Amino acid sequence: MRLGLVTDVHNHAAELAAALALFRARGVDRVVTIGDTCDAFARPDGVAEVAALLDACGAVGVWGNHDFTLCRDVSDEVRGRYPPVVLDVMARMGPRLVVGGCHFSHKEASVDPHDPAQLWDISDRPLDLAGRARLGFAAADSRWQFVGHYHRWWAATPDGPTGWVGGGPLRFGPGRRYFVVVAAVCDGWCGVLDTGTGELEPLRCGARESGLAG
Repeated sequence: MRLGLVTDVHNHAAELAAALALFRARGVDRVVTIGDTCDAFARPDGVAEVAALLDACGAVGVWGNHDFTLCRDVSDEVRGRYPPVVLDVMARMGPRLVVGGCHFSHKEASVDPHDPAQLWDISDRPLDLAGRARLGFAAADSRWQFVGHYHRWWAATPDGPTGWVGGGPLRFGPGRRYFVVVAAVCDGWCGVLDTGTGELEPLRCGARESGLAG
């Protein structure tokens, strides 16, 4: 199965459109969004376009700290600010998702996605991704875990960081568990994961790189 991975779109419709075009060219079977797809704490510019793009491709995914208020128990005040397509798409997002044996959550699996305080927590400064990976491995037994939130490429096994930071494909060792951070669409990144060959390909989806500038 080939999965197109997007995360932290933050209402950036042009970059998301570029990512989806890359996915179509590579024969992706399903698009997975790993949270912060829409940004309820920013200007709504682009949010309807983002939702429409994800709706058209039948994307599945999870919520993040910037969009969880659009996914469950949505207030009348919030409903009044967004078109139906946004609320319809975000209602399909879940706290966690498992596809093809891969675990997806916006932050590590040890975080309670129903608790806003945990979704927003930034108490470990400097950021300790190795420690967060250890928590993820302890909380979920999936062979590969994928998170967004941290706006970078990064990966670890239970033995520690792999040293991979998105400079090329990540090839998963046979029988090994991985914790992978996926870089943000709003920063011009997406990825294609082939669960059969065990490879994650980082792709640039910025407007300039995709021929969409201007």
